[in-house]
Amino acid sequence: MATDAMTADADSGGELVRRARTDRDALGQLYDRHYAGVLRYCIHRLFDREAAEDVTSTVFLEVARQVRSFTGQTEQDFANWLYAIATNQVNAYIRRVLRHRQLLGQAVQTQQIRLCTDRDEQVERRLDWPRLHEAIAGLSPREQAVITLRSFEDLPYERIATVVGVSIWNARTIHHRALNKLRAILSETAEDA
Repeated sequence: MATDAMTADADSGGELVRRARTDRDALGQLYDRHYAGVLRYCIHRLFDREAAEDVTSTVFLEVARQVRSFTGQTEQDFANWLYAIATNQVNAYIRRVLRHRQLLGQAVQTQQIRLCTDRDEQVERRLDWPRLHEAIAGLSPREQAVITLRSFEDLPYERIATVVGVSIWNARTIHHRALNKLRAILSETAEDA
C-alpha cells in the first residue's frame, strides 16, 4: 500500500515536471516544494543568509529561463538539475561578487552562525561554526559542494554525483578525501589554540 502511494506521488511529480515546462502554476508548485532545500544549501555554502537568498532567487530565475529545455522526466531529475544550477550559481557568486574569506571573517567576528530554516526555527550547534566554515572554505569548490550536499542536505551519493557531474564512485571519493582534509585542518587549528 505504501509503495502504491509512493509510485502515485512519483508519477504526479513526473507529471508536474512535464507540465512545468509550459505551465507557470506547475513551476510554482515545484518552486514551493524545493525552495527551502535550495536556500539551506546556499546558506551552508555562503555562510550568509542575505547572500544565500539572493543566490536562491537567481537559481529560480535561471530555472524559469531554462525550464523549457529541461529534459528530465521525474521530480528527482528536476531536483538534481536544481542543485546543479545552485552549485554553479554559488560558485559564480563567490568568484565574481564576494571574496569568500570576507564572509568567513564576518562569521569569525560574530563567533556564531545562526541559520533560520523551515526544518527548525533556529539552529545553533555546539560545533565551533566559524572554525568549521573556515576549514570548509579551505576546500576546493567541488569538495565544498560535496561536503555541503552530503553533510548538511543529507543527499545520497547518487544525487550528489549527478549534481556535481561525477561518477558515484568519484562522489564518494571526493567526500572521503574532503572529510580527511577537514579533520586535518581542524586538528591543526585545535593544536594551535
